[in-house]
Amino acid sequence: MIGNGIAWGERGHTIIEEGELDRATLQLRVDHYLVAAPDGRPLPGRFTTLQAAKMFIETREQGAG
Repeated sequence: MIGNGIAWGERGHTIIEEGELDRATLQLRVDHYLVAAPDGRPLPGRFTTLQAAKMFIETREQGAG
């Protein structure tokens, strides 16, 4: 199940929560994070922490010049 999308970086990347619904609390249990490019195209990789996804975007943007 997809959760929230979080805008990150200077160029319009999005971090997307993915996980399962906890039946006891009815809240999303985030298993990992995905990253989408500014054009909406999914980028390779799954990130176990939000911080790792943010660092991926920041590194990608630095490399783009």
